[in-house]
Amino acid sequence: MKKIFKIIIPSILMLLLIYLWRSGKDILTGIYIVFPIIYIMVGIICSESLVELIISLFLLSVSFLIPINLMFNMGNCIDLVIIYNVLSFLSLLLKKKIGKKYKFFDFLKK
Repeated sequence: MKKIFKIIIPSILMLLLIYLWRSGKDILTGIYIVFPIIYIMVGIICSESLVELIISLFLLSVSFLIPINLMFNMGNCIDLVIIYNVLSFLSLLLKKKIGKKYKFFDFLKK
């Protein structure tokens, strides 16, 4: 049950933020600041299992692309999704490298 929440909650959070920011210019803040942070956090949180990370990234990408293209008519945001996914994988690799060396992220395992 905990794994399911770990996979689904970030995409629900992203959908909620997109819905809340649909009428203002706050969506640009989300696209360039908040959403990359969400992807980085997913890379750190789901670093235990690559399958969890891939499923979570797929859900995040779908929950980003569909509302952005439908609600804001921003065209093709595939470039942003690719950059966000690369950020997520880089944060996964960085967490694994730091985690092995310093055991800094042990509190996330509980």
